[in-house]
Amino acid sequence: MQIEQKEQLSSLMDGEFTHDHIVDEVSHNESLQSCWHRYHIVRDTMRGELHSSSLTLDISNQIAQAIASEDLYNPLTDQPNINATALPKAENLIWIHLKDFFVKVSQVGLAACVTLGIIAGVQYQQSQTDNVNGTPTLNTVPVGVNIAPVGGIHQQNDQQLLEKRQYDKIRLLVQDYELQKRLNAH
Repeated sequence: MQIEQKEQLSSLMDGEFTHDHIVDEVSHNESLQSCWHRYHIVRDTMRGELHSSSLTLDISNQIAQAIASEDLYNPLTDQPNINATALPKAENLIWIHLKDFFVKVSQVGLAACVTLGIIAGVQYQQSQTDNVNGTPTLNTVPVGVNIAPVGGIHQQNDQQLLEKRQYDKIRLLVQDYELQKRLNAH
């Protein structure tokens, strides 16, 4: 019956339904009144005549009903019963602690064995290879990088200093040539 009433309500809004009994039903039925209101909002929205002042969203009744129907003090069924739980025995606690101790000791022992194997392998490899180029087997310095001595003292020999000065002179000459070329071009 509710679907027929909504169809009649929609027809009344479109001007196709002329019976007065639907008007009486709307005036007495709250759900039909809210439906009538929603239909008007939809119609105004489709016509572009909806103003923000006409929209009111009042959900306080639904929230109040949801809060009232909620059971605040429901018992938790997943919680263990205090009387049903048994305390572990003292001899079991000792075994649990011993097991934890042996697990930790075995982990440290495994790490020590791996480290010993790596060190022994590198030393064996270094003794077997004859270093023609002088680089160690386990090189921790990237190739092509000069390392400054500890303490921040940077020592350069005279040859490197001379090469740097010559490079700077050539760079300045090229810059001067480019500047002269630009000035003469204009």
